[in-house]
Amino acid sequence: MSTALPRYLLAKSYPQTKFPQQPPDYALLLQHNRDVAQACTALVEVIGRLVLERAGLTETDIEAFKKAMAAVGWFEDLGKANSHFQAMVTKAPQLIQLLRHETLSGLLLWQNKALRECLEPALGDWFVLALWAAMGHHRKFDCDTQASAAPALTVWLNHPDFQQMLIELGQSLGTQTLPPTFSAPLIIAPDNRNPNAVSARRALQDLKEDFDGLREQLAPEWSKRLAVMKALGIAADVAASAVAAQGQSAANYSLDTFVRQTLGQVGLKAADFDQLIGEWAWKATGQPRPSDAPQLPPGFAFRPFQCEVAASERFVTLACAGCGSGKSLAAYLWAQAWQRRTGQTNFRLFFCLPTTGTTTEHFKDYALEAGLSAALTHSRSTVDLKALAETADQESDVDASNAERAAQRALDDLRDKIEALSLWDTPLVVTTADTVLGLMANARRSLYAFPAIALSAIVFDEIHAFDDRLFGHLLAFLRFFPRQPVLLMTASLPQHRLAALQKVRPDLQIVAGPAEYEQLPRYKLRYPSSPEEVWQAVADCIAQGGKVLWVRNRVEWANETYADCRKRFPQVEVNVYHSRFRYKDRSRLHHYVIGKFKGKDAQILVTTQVAEMSLDLSADLLITDIASVPALIQRMGRANRRSTPQHPQPPRPVLVCPLPPQANERDNPALPYEAEDIATAEGWLAHLLALEKPLSQRDLADAFGSLSPGKDFDVEQAWKAACFVSGGGKPVPA
Repeated sequence: MSTALPRYLLAKSYPQTKFPQQPPDYALLLQHNRDVAQACTALVEVIGRLVLERAGLTETDIEAFKKAMAAVGWFEDLGKANSHFQAMVTKAPQLIQLLRHETLSGLLLWQNKALRECLEPALGDWFVLALWAAMGHHRKFDCDTQASAAPALTVWLNHPDFQQMLIELGQSLGTQTLPPTFSAPLIIAPDNRNPNAVSARRALQDLKEDFDGLREQLAPEWSKRLAVMKALGIAADVAASAVAAQGQSAANYSLDTFVRQTLGQVGLKAADFDQLIGEWAWKATGQPRPSDAPQLPPGFAFRPFQCEVAASERFVTLACAGCGSGKSLAAYLWAQAWQRRTGQTNFRLFFCLPTTGTTTEHFKDYALEAGLSAALTHSRSTVDLKALAETADQESDVDASNAERAAQRALDDLRDKIEALSLWDTPLVVTTADTVLGLMANARRSLYAFPAIALSAIVFDEIHAFDDRLFGHLLAFLRFFPRQPVLLMTASLPQHRLAALQKVRPDLQIVAGPAEYEQLPRYKLRYPSSPEEVWQAVADCIAQGGKVLWVRNRVEWANETYADCRKRFPQVEVNVYHSRFRYKDRSRLHHYVIGKFKGKDAQILVTTQVAEMSLDLSADLLITDIASVPALIQRMGRANRRSTPQHPQPPRPVLVCPLPPQANERDNPALPYEAEDIATAEGWLAHLLALEKPLSQRDLADAFGSLSPGKDFDVEQAWKAACFVSGGGKPVPA
């Protein structure tokens, strides 16, 4: 065990062949801590008041909050000033540390009497929150944290860089006394057999016992403050690493400037929504938009339902309307109204859908087609985020003893950082729901994107397709952010889920879809008894010049059906469309198949689940594998879609086919659904068939709404599962 002072204290590794003389500034612990503290302060100055308001923390002292966040920035990496970490970032990347650096930060700041007596008076009640937020920034410290079997380590308290960190920390907090000066390092050993060393096991046990007692006294409001502080601290750390890695030298970059440019100067204006909505409206006419055309096509008018959604001033609105009712357009009108209502110059919008496939299609249909893609959907970041690759964190949440797993997890973490930080200056984000709701589960990418999420109005589309876990996170999100503008959209929702929403948010405003659209008979539901019945239905539709949409649950099944259709109907155009096409091919095919369905010629289109919430087409015959009830409702929304009360069309046939027989012992025909989903769908179909009449979207929704698991949705369990705020029973929410 060496006690010789290293020349430099490092925060992260760097390419030593590129910098043979001395480390670049971004790798130095002192400079990195300065950067993180500056980023924390800038985040509070730029978005702090809005974040606190969104979380319902309107009574929080903003200046005390800013000082506490500066402390978080300094506290996070103090513990890196130890021999194990320094060896890991210079010559032994797979070294097993006795204690991780965030644990050491906690031990130093809580158990060193002189250091604590200097810092705690400057922060008051915020001291514990700042310490816990810093210890949670790698999501690693919890009640299971133990010292490893590694040898003793040395904490370089007497290093000039460590002393300078304490001085600058004290200056940022305005401490009344100077920080202590240490003349010797601190030795920490695994146990108490070394009389000249601190026992890691004993110190860690004392720390957790103290924290357990404090946590029981933590009021709900302070728990919320802690969660916000932790998320901002994590985001600041990621931004500091990225910006500094590009700038190399501290003279070449400013975290304050970066935060102000990305989060303070980028936003959507009402005119941006006008352009997006106008482009979509003109595209819906099927005619090219003339260069001198008005914003909206002649005769185009928003539906009363869409205007009612836009007019809602409640922080949470539920638009419950069937397919084809215009929910997506209503969502953009709603977002535009919120931008005008708040006057927020850095206004952002997250449009969230359940799956990657549907997200991509919505992006193409609205954001990309609007002609505003460069400004609205693509990062204009001033940071070359790939520079992060040179500074990958050796202490990511990985098992360092497994080199292969550690490398893969480090790459995954790097990707999450790159993707999340790119959202900081992207004002319109079309994404999957877990990008936002993952925040409740402490998902890395969501935590890194927290500043952008907190700034935004958020649309969650197709919430009936959320599984119980994701719906639980939605409930927790709505409870945590009582003043964040949120629009929920669905074709239908079971009663127990609606009751859970109303329990969490009594202020929920429900806007029902247009009754005349939802009560219009659209479907003649059949449950075919044989493949011959299905093929005959296809032949009948083709003979009348109709359009057939055939939805299979798996790509391989879709390809097989596509091949069969081409053999049986060689004179008819047959296409297949699924998520395994390359993106550029999907984009081309997407426009092609929609164009064909709007044409006059008969055709057959075979798809997978990508048709459920993405293809704006209207089939004369829908054939679908049995699937979950939400999936079937969405698929049926692609049949007879153009029928309106003003121009009603005869009900169209919908054939729901049983699953193929089990191919082999390992095959489960229900996949990608659960057997329970299929059983529920069978009951739902039986209920609808028993009505013995053409069905409307209201019939589908009422039958779905009547489904119940026999018990209420457990709201409190969903809140406990949201470890972002609950901590999952840990002494430090991390």
